[in-house]
Amino acid sequence: MRRRGIVIVVLIFLTGYLLPPARAESAAASPVPAQRILLLFDGLARGAGREGNVAELQRLLAAYSAQVTLKNISDYEQGSMSAYSGVITVVNNDELEITNQAYLQDAADYQGAVLHVGYKPPARVQQALHLKTGMWHGPGASLSIGGFTGVTPDVEEMPYITASKGGRTYGEWSLDDGEVQAPYAAKSGKTAYVPYLKQGDFTAMATAYVLKDWLHYTAQPHMYLLIKEIYPFSDLELLEKMADRLYQSGIPFIASIRPVFGNTDFPAMKRYLEALRTVQARNGSIVVNAPAVRPPINSNDRSLHGKMNQFINVLAEGGVAPLGVAAEGYWTYDKEYSTAGMGFFDSAVLYPDEETHYMEQTDTSAAFASALYSLPPELLQGIGRIGKAMPQLPLNMAVTLDLPGDERGLEDMLQGLNAEWYTFADYKQDAHTVTTDMHTLEAADGVIKVDGNVLNVDYTPQTVIADYEYKEKQATSFNKLFSVQNQFFIIVILSALLLFGGLLTIGYRLYRRKYLRR
Repeated sequence: MRRRGIVIVVLIFLTGYLLPPARAESAAASPVPAQRILLLFDGLARGAGREGNVAELQRLLAAYSAQVTLKNISDYEQGSMSAYSGVITVVNNDELEITNQAYLQDAADYQGAVLHVGYKPPARVQQALHLKTGMWHGPGASLSIGGFTGVTPDVEEMPYITASKGGRTYGEWSLDDGEVQAPYAAKSGKTAYVPYLKQGDFTAMATAYVLKDWLHYTAQPHMYLLIKEIYPFSDLELLEKMADRLYQSGIPFIASIRPVFGNTDFPAMKRYLEALRTVQARNGSIVVNAPAVRPPINSNDRSLHGKMNQFINVLAEGGVAPLGVAAEGYWTYDKEYSTAGMGFFDSAVLYPDEETHYMEQTDTSAAFASALYSLPPELLQGIGRIGKAMPQLPLNMAVTLDLPGDERGLEDMLQGLNAEWYTFADYKQDAHTVTTDMHTLEAADGVIKVDGNVLNVDYTPQTVIADYEYKEKQATSFNKLFSVQNQFFIIVILSALLLFGGLLTIGYRLYRRKYLRR
């Protein structure tokens, strides 16, 4: 137990934290994106209800495999708009006018696809959609779209569409208990308008319906179950039990695992691999969660590429095939993280940003052939819908849950999944490629290959020996001499003790005789 504790402490340090990554060439370069999108904004609405809507758009666009360039409108340079297949403008400020003439002139002449979000739709958008807008103040707004009904986002001051002709509208707002009916968004040809988008609520999903058509995305979207926060020191028996229970329920899932960057020959790592092979055997797919980045950022540390490369190789050689990478969205906007950490993969799962610690921030994202938009199940739970089954959402998305901490948590998780009538897809049915310096991992139509050979995922768990020498024995000399010396001193000490004991006995008897004579 003591040795196991030592290993766990070591692995905590190896898996939980990351010095900034190394510059390296991408082993599995991102594909050329089908869409190059210029995302412009007038402000990030910090402290307001719209804060985070730009970041939400970034994740939504990534899920459609778009490569995004992000700029403030004030930084826009003349002539750059023509290089993009689509331009999205987000206006979060209702009071300030846009004064950048370079942007205004290019926007008026631009011939590509245009999407406006927020306040002040420009004249060309109003003309294309025959658009009229109003302003809604206060609560009492519910949204219905795509088979979901009666969703009640926490809206604040909100522009909305009062009239639109000649195109398609999306969803419906019911304002003031049904007194006012208004479409959520509108689109005609290459032009679309979304009046309101807020991070973390259902308006993000509503916007996804618009983006799907605006980007001409035709692939069939799927919903996946993703279990995250899986470490080598997690309760691996519970992980295996969860895999068994999900398998028995007919639910495929993705396990997002934390990497190990050292001591991969320890029994703790071998037990980790055993558990992951069991996950694969129970219709689970593996993705590697990016290591956490913690300040201070050391720009001289260029080790991430080598560490990730080694970990993926250890997995592949241990019979585990990771099919993608999971990371916070900002990783795709960092030159170092996107290449050294994510460049092995052509598939990704993108989480909302919690803390951003860039090393080499860039305004243009890395794109992936497959990217999942992640969201917590709370966003979908309790929402009214047509029929029992979960309606199909417009983009590839992952419902994310943490690995349960105990048996009770596992039972609660399973009950929640069954109650919502989710239909989850099998991640390995899609195409994925992972390339390191030694191995190529591929998945398609449910078959996983390692270096061209089909990986047999049927697996019977093996017992990992607990008796392991964590510290190598040091080379020694004069062992025999020291052993003889030890024996000699032991004999001398025992002899002295016996002699001392004998003297005490003799002295006691002499003193006793003298005392009795008196």
